[in-house]
Amino acid sequence: MLEMAPEMTFGVLSPAFKGCEANFALQQYSDRWCTFLTNDRCELYGTGVQPLECRFCHHDRKGKGLKCHADLERDWNTPAGRALVSSWLKIVGLAKRLNQFDGSTFGFPRPEGR
Repeated sequence: MLEMAPEMTFGVLSPAFKGCEANFALQQYSDRWCTFLTNDRCELYGTGVQPLECRFCHHDRKGKGLKCHADLERDWNTPAGRALVSSWLKIVGLAKRLNQFDGSTFGFPRPEGR
């Protein structure tokens, strides 16, 4: 799913809440936990394909979650990070729904009236 920065200037691709796969992060799904969490365990743990935030912020660097999250945010808020998000939006068909946000951040036209 795509989590938008509070100021709507960039997005972060992250494991989805159950029921919110291939969508924008929606608060209504936040109580369902991660789609990869089964029986209180991550299905991806130890596979080498575990998402960076999960691996580094929640497992390898316990207690450094806020700093780790900020470091990863800086990586997403780059031309390469924005290009990846833009590609993902097109692939999953959410590019048209981006008009809820300031899509110009990701190379889409700015919605009318903004």
